[in-house]
Amino acid sequence: MENASKALIMGSSVLLGVMILSIGVYIFSTFAQYSENAYQRLDDAQIAQFNNQFLQYYGNVNSTYIDEQTGKEKTVSEPIKCTVHDIITIANLAQQSNTQYNLSGLDGYDESTFYVQVDVVDKTNKQNSATKLEKWDEKTKISFITEHSSEDYKCADIKISSATKRVCYVKFEKINK
Repeated sequence: MENASKALIMGSSVLLGVMILSIGVYIFSTFAQYSENAYQRLDDAQIAQFNNQFLQYYGNVNSTYIDEQTGKEKTVSEPIKCTVHDIITIANLAQQSNTQYNLSGLDGYDESTFYVQVDVVDKTNKQNSATKLEKWDEKTKISFITEHSSEDYKCADIKISSATKRVCYVKFEKINK
């Protein structure tokens, strides 16, 4: 009888040990998953913050006015107007990002990298079009600002990389008045 009671005590202690180990593994995996989710949310927030710097110029704005002839309210959708200063700000952000990731040596955007490219297109005069503003030096940027300070632009296209989920290309077009 004495051996049977010792065997039961040993069996229960082994069972208790296995239960404690199982609880430990469960808690460890739960905290690991929580940590992974927290890092993912942090990465998503950083990507959203980066993209919002570019996306704030993209899209349309609705304005409402009352038509004097009919007396009815009308809504007009217009693209968000950008100045040449906004474009240079975007080019500087792209240049800063490209430098941060040591991508200044690349020739253009590629969806598999963090490289950001900025172009300006003038459909009426192709010679006024400018590409790869993120590669320009300060003197060229100042010259561009001086020559085009009175013109309005719109953000015509933004590409977001499917691999990195970050903005990789921004295209501005001159708004014809």
